[in-house]
Amino acid sequence: CLSDWSSDVCSSDLMLVTIRVEGKFGAVRELSAVVDFNSPFCTVLSQDAIDLGYPEGGNKHNERERTHPEETPRFSSMRGIDRGIQLKLHKVSVGGLVARNVDSVVLELEHPRHITFDFVLGRSFLKHFKLTVDVNKGYLSLA
Repeated sequence: CLSDWSSDVCSSDLMLVTIRVEGKFGAVRELSAVVDFNSPFCTVLSQDAIDLGYPEGGNKHNERERTHPEETPRFSSMRGIDRGIQLKLHKVSVGGLVARNVDSVVLELEHPRHITFDFVLGRSFLKHFKLTVDVNKGYLSLA
């Protein structure tokens, strides 16, 4: 179960929570997110990135890498080596917990449509807080 958050959810497989993301120019989206402390970045879907004011999130990764290689990091994930278009989200919040200027990526290959979450809360968000995890009890707390 998730604790210390306004929307507590229990799941045997995923730690899900509703988040609020603020992008450029005050654009805001409420999204369903999965907590993944193994992911180095937060991950946002390309359409959500565009809606939040980041049109570069809709670019083809090869093209973006040619013109802005510093904004297309490659990193290790559970899927292997991933590539993303890097964005800095103005604000990401879960309940009363708020992180500003959060590094995020739009992945080259987005997750399948049957996945029930829109966003991955990775270490670029989690590093702003004290994280306590008890895998055996299925407990995660951020403070």
